[in-house]
Amino acid sequence: MARIGFVTKWILTYVRARVILKVRNAAAWKGDRRLFERTSHLWDDSDSGRRWVFRLRQDVRVFARLFPWRVAGVMLVGLAATSLLFQIVYSRVMPDDLTYVQALLSVVKIVQLDHDVPAPAALDVFFVLVPLIGLPLALLFGVNIFNVVRVFFVRQERGGAWQIALADTYREHVVVCGLGRVGYRLACDLLEMRLPVVGINDADSPLVQTLVNAAMPVLIGDVRNPDVLSKAGVRRATTVVVCTDQDMVNIETLFRIRDLNPRARIVLRLFEDELAEMLRETLQVDAVISRSAIAAFAFAHAAVGLEVVDSFQLEGQTWALARIPIHPRSPLVGQSLGSVAVDQDMTILFVGNPEQLYSEPTRDAILGPDDELYVLARSDRLQSLVALGLVACEQEERNAQPILVCGLGHTGYRVVLRLLELGRSVAALNFDFNAEVRWLEERGVPVIVGDFRQRAVLEQAGVAGAAAVVACTDDEMTNLVTVLHARESNPDIRSIMRLFEEGLGERLQQTFGIDAVHSTSAIASPAFLSAALQMEVARTIEVNQRRYFLAHLTVKPLSALTGVTIADLDRQEELTVALHARAGQVYVSPSPRQQLHVGDGIVVLASQENLRELARRNRSLSEMVRR
Repeated sequence: MARIGFVTKWILTYVRARVILKVRNAAAWKGDRRLFERTSHLWDDSDSGRRWVFRLRQDVRVFARLFPWRVAGVMLVGLAATSLLFQIVYSRVMPDDLTYVQALLSVVKIVQLDHDVPAPAALDVFFVLVPLIGLPLALLFGVNIFNVVRVFFVRQERGGAWQIALADTYREHVVVCGLGRVGYRLACDLLEMRLPVVGINDADSPLVQTLVNAAMPVLIGDVRNPDVLSKAGVRRATTVVVCTDQDMVNIETLFRIRDLNPRARIVLRLFEDELAEMLRETLQVDAVISRSAIAAFAFAHAAVGLEVVDSFQLEGQTWALARIPIHPRSPLVGQSLGSVAVDQDMTILFVGNPEQLYSEPTRDAILGPDDELYVLARSDRLQSLVALGLVACEQEERNAQPILVCGLGHTGYRVVLRLLELGRSVAALNFDFNAEVRWLEERGVPVIVGDFRQRAVLEQAGVAGAAAVVACTDDEMTNLVTVLHARESNPDIRSIMRLFEEGLGERLQQTFGIDAVHSTSAIASPAFLSAALQMEVARTIEVNQRRYFLAHLTVKPLSALTGVTIADLDRQEELTVALHARAGQVYVSPSPRQQLHVGDGIVVLASQENLRELARRNRSLSEMVRR
């Protein structure tokens, strides 16, 4: 009875602890609801049955790796040998024979300190040594089995050992070192494309827990530690993305990765452009990406009135995917979309307005007031689109007004440089004097050092006569306060702010009338995804509640795309060929009759399913043989 009472008390204590843990997790999860809503598609999609089977297979593989096979093997071999020896000794000292099965059962009972066979003195050694050796082994095996079964059925208790075992099941995968804002978004994109990915981060966080809940293995540890990198499967990985927010940490990690896997494709995040080319040549880094440089392109164009969804390089030129609203008094209203595309040398991908669904355009469709266009054009054409009145007829007057850039960190400094390239007048503000302030002053840019959250400092910078204000510090609250004070001083000013939480950004735009809210990590993530997949994939865009990818593919030797015409591809639903490149020449709105040759490049806008199928058809002969 005492034993039953002890077991009952233990069970009640365990159940109580599990209930408390679930309540605490629920409370913590409720406070991060927006994070759940944004990433729930990673584990809760329409293909739930297939995902359930995937998770079950994944759990079984990990269970097989965690199972104490070595202890079990030692026990089985020892049990078999001891039983055979027991049978031989028993048969020699006793008149009746003992079968092997009977000997096996007798040894098992001896381990349990219980037996029902005659016990001559010759068998005393078994009664002493078998429990002395077998009982500790049995207890060790039982404890290991209990722990494995417990974490197998209770996901909340899966700790570092489970994550390491899960990572050990991956082959030819992508390792993401650093799961901050950029690494997190990159991991989400890879998971959404159902690609194998393992993450490493120096500490636990809500973002890390979201990825773990999506069945992605995440190891907690120093990304520079060779042991941590090895456990993440760097030796077996095809690609390693190093994207912490510290340049020296990234460079040191790069050396460790090269020691473990000289053949891995490495994508490195780095701010210093001067080091990029040197690292590419000396350490064979496949891609060096600066998040701030990519984000600055979007911030700068948002300040002049264009929403740049993303940008990429093609044949030595920068191309941009932009969403452009049409002003009701624009001279382009009433023209056909075909003539606008030809005159402006751009490809129109979608046309519509916020009140109606977007649709793929026809050449004869007429551009109406308040329409919005998704266009693909060279970056040097974007400013001319503004000058022609595509955005607003009053744009020329606003071009003479300065733009205020608040916060001269990595991103803000590059925003100023980009605006100068666009020929705009810029005034910069920063809390203190740093290297970026000195560099801009040397270029003749007026810089005010002070607390730009205060209206007096903004007025000193000329906010009353400014065309736009860009708040791009690392502190989201500082950015919000800055743009609100700027709008109080100048209600007509165009306001752009930096924010991580995209869902919150939409609410801020609607509530406070902020013109544009951008996340640097969301802008930069597609560049890392492109480099990791060796495919130029631009940021996904959502149109009519459907997600589309803008991707650049090069036709490979003996691929199924050789000889296919542009019209054959355009004929597929949710797939549009926007650009065609051959021999260094890029053709905007390519001819439908044009056939694809080996080495040609195409830029397509496609759904995830069509993009995956297009990549499958574009496999080279060597890839098909390897598969």
